[in-house]
Amino acid sequence: MKILADTNVFIKFNRRLPLSVEIETVLESGVAERFISAVTVVEMFRLWKGGKIPLNPDGWLDDALKSWTVISINTAIARQSVLWDWSHQDPADRILAATAKIEKVELWHTDTTLKKFSGFPQRYFTNKLRAG
Repeated sequence: MKILADTNVFIKFNRRLPLSVEIETVLESGVAERFISAVTVVEMFRLWKGGKIPLNPDGWLDDALKSWTVISINTAIARQSVLWDWSHQDPADRILAATAKIEKVELWHTDTTLKKFSGFPQRYFTNKLRAG
């Protein structure tokens, strides 16, 4: 199973913040190939600089990436990210969706806006958290 984690899922999983039981179980099981998009790195540093996540990713990202594969943004992904006729204009979400489509990997996310769109493999999770 190939899983492309969105930025929220990646940060929460690696910082041991609450996630749904299903996400945690699958990502911890070792049966999934874990991927992130290069745009996730951009988003993490933007969130940190904006004060929305407390820890500088420079302090933990390299260790986290040891068990993840980063997918670069190539020409096919860049092209696809602008071809959809969507009202949603967030470039990072469009790149994540295009990465899922082009690389044939399921995007796991908690984005209520992105879940409304189609044309790429995705699995939406509510923010229902693990017990305890």
